[in-house]
Parts: sequence; C-alpha cells; structure tokens
Amino acid sequence: MQSRKKSVLFLLAAVVVSAVAIAPAHAQGSRASFNVPFDFVIGQTKMEAGTYRIGTQGNFVAMVSGAGKTSYSVLMAAGSAATHEGQPYLRFTRYGRESFLNTIVFSEGSSFDLPRSSREKEIMARVTSGQQVDVLSEGTR
Repeated sequence: MQSRKKSVLFLLAAVVVSAVAIAPAHAQGSRASFNVPFDFVIGQTKMEAGTYRIGTQGNFVAMVSGAGKTSYSVLMAAGSAATHEGQPYLRFTRYGRESFLNTIVFSEGSSFDLPRSSREKEIMARVTSGQQVDVLSEGTR
C-alpha cells in the first residue's frame, strides 16, 4: 500500500513537472529561468549549480534543470514578497557552504515560501543566522 502511494505521488509529480515545463507561454501561471552559480538544497533534494526553469500552475511549483535531468515539484501556498524592480528571483539562505532555497518570487503578487527542511532546522539550531543570497532571473519563458 505504501509503495502504491509513492508510485501515485511520483506519477503526479512527473505529470505536473511536464505540464509546467512544456506549457505554452500564454497559459495561466508564471515561468522564469535562473542560473544558480552554486549547489543548493530544496526540501530533501540536493541540486547542482546550473540553469533551472521554474514554473507555476496554480499552487504547483515545478523546477527543471536546463539539461532536463533534475526536477522537483511541490504543492505550496502562495505568499507575498517584495520584488527586485519587478524581476523574478530566488532567495537562498546560506550557512557556511550549504545553501537552501527558501523563496521563489515571480512578481509582487506571486511568490512561494518553501518549508524549511529538517537539515536546515538542524543547522539553524546551532548557528545564529544565515546569509541571504538572491539570484535574479535570466528572463521569463
């Protein structure tokens, strides 16, 4: 039963990632491309430095590497965050050499706060604060 649930969730995630990654530009939702110059963690997944396409469809957020090898999708509640003069960006928190993706901002009314992973919470318990790093979008697609 547990294996079946995992299979269904994996299939659902794959469908969402595919739909967001290849949806036409006029479809509802936001899309942007980012070049992240360092390795980072999103949830429990380690991601390598590189170019990523991120898109939304409602409250589903999908991230696909430029090579299409790595993907991540999650259902999140929308938040609100200030923009960098209207330009989409990713906000990371860096603790030493580890970076965690915390916020995805497409516009002032379209942003998503990611839940902190257990690893990040563990580090936060030992370190007083982390350095915030914003990576601006290369453009929307």
